[in-house]
Parts: sequence; C-alpha cells; structure tokens
Amino acid sequence: MKKLRVFQTVKTTDAARGGSSLCSIKRSVPGFFTKSLGTVLLFLLMIPYLITFLFGNLKEGEEKPAVLRDLDTTSEEDFMIVNETVLGVEEIPLELYVADRLARSIDHDFEMEVLKAQAVLIRSGLLLSAAESGAGIRAIHVADEDYGTMQGTERIYEAAAQTKGVYLAYENQPVSGSFFAVSNGATRNGEELGLTEYPYLKSVSCSRDFLSKDYANSVRYDENEFERIWDKTLSFQITEEEILENENILKEKGIGDICLYRDSAGYVLYLARGEKFVSGEQFRDAYLLSSSSFHFIEEETKIIITSEGVGHGLGMSQYAANEMAKEGEDYIKILGYFFPDTSMKKL
Repeated sequence: MKKLRVFQTVKTTDAARGGSSLCSIKRSVPGFFTKSLGTVLLFLLMIPYLITFLFGNLKEGEEKPAVLRDLDTTSEEDFMIVNETVLGVEEIPLELYVADRLARSIDHDFEMEVLKAQAVLIRSGLLLSAAESGAGIRAIHVADEDYGTMQGTERIYEAAAQTKGVYLAYENQPVSGSFFAVSNGATRNGEELGLTEYPYLKSVSCSRDFLSKDYANSVRYDENEFERIWDKTLSFQITEEEILENENILKEKGIGDICLYRDSAGYVLYLARGEKFVSGEQFRDAYLLSSSSFHFIEEETKIIITSEGVGHGLGMSQYAANEMAKEGEDYIKILGYFFPDTSMKKL
C-alpha cells in the first residue's frame, strides 16, 4: 500500500496540523530579569552548553563523531540543532530549541503534564531524525524559518527543563513524536496508512474531544469553485485494489460521482472520481479543512464540507491529553496511552 506521509515536520507550528553561504545569526531577546522563573529555568538549561563552549573544545583537531552513538550513553549536550534558513545557518542547543518548538506548538495554558508530554514528543522526533539521517550526533538539521518568533513563558521553560533529556522510545529507537490538536473521537492507526515502520501509532479513543470549541468546522463552496479546486488538485498514484487490501478501509459514496475511502477512525484516506485519486490530506489542504475527517452536504448550488477535529489524527491528541491531565494523569501515563508498547528513556 502506498505510504501517505501526514506527519508534522520540524517546521510545523500547527498543533493541528524532521544554501551556499554560512553566516552567524544573532537574535535579540527582550528584557531578562533575574526575578523571572522563566529566565532562571532557561539559564539552567543553558549551563551545560556554556561549559562545553568554554572548556569543551580545548583539544585542537578533535574530530566529531560521524555516526549516532547509543543514546543510552549520550548526553543532550552532544546534540546541536543546525537550522538552515534563507538567512543562513545557525547552531542551537537541543534543549533551547525544544523549548522554542514547545512554545509554538501548544496552548500555553494547558496542564503542565501535557506541556511535558509535548516537550518529550518534540525531543523524540528530533532524536529520531538524527538517528535516521546518520549525521554526526552534534548535527540535527532542520529548516525552521519560525525559530525565535514566539516568546516562551515560564511554564514552557519549566516543562522543557523538567523533562530535559527525556525521550519516548520503541525498541530502543526514538519515536516519531507525532501530535495534533483535536481528534474526531479517536486517533488513527498508522498501519492503515501504510506506515508500518511506526507500529506504535495505534488507534485509541478520545471520547471527550467533541467538547473542544474547535471540534467542528465548516466551509462552503459553490459548485464551480469546488470543481475548479478539484481539477487543480494533484492525483495520487494508487488503485482501489491497493486501498482495499486493508479490510478496515471502508468505501462510501461522497458527493456526485466522488467516492470516499475511510480508515477505521473515520478519517478520509482517499477520494476517487473516475481514475483520479486524491488523498484525504491533499483534499484537506486544497479545500482549507481543519482535518481529513469530513462529510459533504449539498445545499442548492452550494457544497458544504463539515470536518471534525483539528490535525492529521496521528499520535497524541493535545485536547484529549489535557483532559487526561485534568483527571490527574502524569505525562508518562499520557504518552503511554497514545503510544502503546513504548518506554520512557533519558539521555
């Protein structure tokens, strides 16, 4: 079955939703005060990197390791984010980058245990990227134009600091760290999308997600505009036989002569008209939907598309995780629920 890549990349800032010249980039940070808890936490995060910077490079000509070492014997100070943007390249300490990503990827007012869980997922995804790329352990390459654009809060720095070096692993390999904002009532099974290399992406119930104010969203198109967008949307190279190889995929009538193929969680995997197949995520992007769990309603010359949930539906639902945290679950229990058969490790 064809693989449908719907994971959030390093640049993604949607919780809903891994150059030629080098230059040094300086970023200004507004007023730090010693009485700020966030400042203290940020300083504590930076101490190991300051020590390494001042004393760790005294040996001239020392070569950096060329491959990723066993994470059980590796420190977080061994990792450096290499951010390659149109402005040039900058190196960022791993934990500082995790805190920055955390600030941009979740509601700052969520429960602390959810912020911790999110920080662990971000760190896990970065470590997996390093393991898969085979790059030196000091070089996790990203292309994050939005780095440094959002001010972190004390709670964000606290969540990053309290989980420093912690990552989620499956069979001693960091997990993908997939997350999204709100489910349609359940998370998705990665195997149904052909993502067999991520066996920990299982479908779990998120029965209270419908309480989210962002759960249901609708968009309206006239028939001509709907057809224009459809014609411009790229087709996906797959056949109905390949889709229905998985017995959990259900075929149903959509609108007009369009057929829908849903996974077991109710998300649309593909839409088909004639010999043209469009993935659910392609359709979601083209028609500006909040998720690929959607339904059609015809109203005279208008087509209304109503979607449930926000994001791709794989991994941790932030809203559901927040509901679990309100009931007293810690971040370890939360991550264990959304990522079965995984274990918590620390650098």
